[in-house]
Amino acid sequence: MRRFFLPLIVLIIFITESIFVDLVHLPFAGEEQFLIPHFLLLTIIFITAYVNQSYGIIYGFIFGFLFDLVYTGVLGIYMFGYSLFAYLVSKALKPLHGSALIILFLGLLSICLLEFYVYGIHLLIGTTSMTLYSFTTLRLLPTLLLNLIAGILLIYPLKRFLVKVKIEQSDE
Repeated sequence: MRRFFLPLIVLIIFITESIFVDLVHLPFAGEEQFLIPHFLLLTIIFITAYVNQSYGIIYGFIFGFLFDLVYTGVLGIYMFGYSLFAYLVSKALKPLHGSALIILFLGLLSICLLEFYVYGIHLLIGTTSMTLYSFTTLRLLPTLLLNLIAGILLIYPLKRFLVKVKIEQSDE
């Protein structure tokens, strides 16, 4: 029964991401700014850091595919992106110490790179006409601020939970 807690938590975060956009209006965001929650990517980064690399990549692949099916018109963007950033974070954590601050920084860096990756794909296939300046000021910076706040709020509860998952995984 306890082995289903991690997928359930990730599924709840996946659902919360879409609900958050509709229900929460933050005072630091203007009408023209886009606040894109990437709580799922943060969670995948935390899973990669606190459980293991393969869990992060698998969850990134599965929930990225689910994200593509539900929210985007182009299959594979988030599926590949989430898995790739889980892998890159696991490689970056080898020489770095796995403190919460480093993991939070790597999560925000992953969000920044994911945003540029998605923007580049949409620019390449012609589904966006947003300039780079507009993208950085109206979408990237508010998104990073929102996810920084979410990361600070999520990292310690998720860390405690994920460390327990790792201990249970090693006991089996």
